Amino acid sequence: MDESNQRARRVKVTNVMAGSIDGAIASHPNESDDQRKAMGFINEADHDHVRNLLQKCDGVVVGAHSVNISGGVMEVINDEGVHPTWVMCTRTGFDSDATIWNSPKTPKWLVTDRKLSSDKTNAADRTLIYASPPAAGDGLVQTIIEACAGAGLKRLLLFGGGYINAAFYEAGVVDEFIVTICPVMVGSEQRVPIVQPTLTSPTHFSLDKVNTEGNLVFVHYIAKR
Repeated sequence: MDESNQRARRVKVTNVMAGSIDGAIASHPNESDDQRKAMGFINEADHDHVRNLLQKCDGVVVGAHSVNISGGVMEVINDEGVHPTWVMCTRTGFDSDATIWNSPKTPKWLVTDRKLSSDKTNAADRTLIYASPPAAGDGLVQTIIEACAGAGLKRLLLFGGGYINAAFYEAGVVDEFIVTICPVMVGSEQRVPIVQPTLTSPTHFSLDKVNTEGNLVFVHYIAKR
């Protein structure tokens, strides 16, 4: 196993999503949390479920679009008494009045494939720049994994969206998948899948456990290696 793979194995990646019965994580790409709640994707039980997972992690990986439409980061203290670091993938950065900056206690990293102006990085603790394939250098996932391993962030929650999820599955570094199955059939051509657009090969899982609360089903899978 080469050095980069060894670092990856020291970082546990858990993909956490809430999805409809027909596998959508949103009914359209710009769906806000309020709209998701109205559609039946999320409720207080799922919110508590996510907060519980955040209390057992060291970092969160999420795309800029996902965190923007969700209204910013969730500021939580974990089981080691610190706020998990939010690692946000972006090509444009965030405006100075963006809601992500409203959680000053939460460390924030920006990950980008281009240099961002200082007014778009604002209060970020770190800005990581990766080289996009086929250019030489680290890609998105390797850059994140190596930076997290170096900073001692051993437990990562992958919050997506679909393109960020796809990059991590394609790199083969997702260890677990925890999905909240919501009692709604979206059936829309605009719906957003868990992974998009495609993977070159599937990821197989084994079932670990299933819990229910009300109409929600919480399913925990372990990736097969």
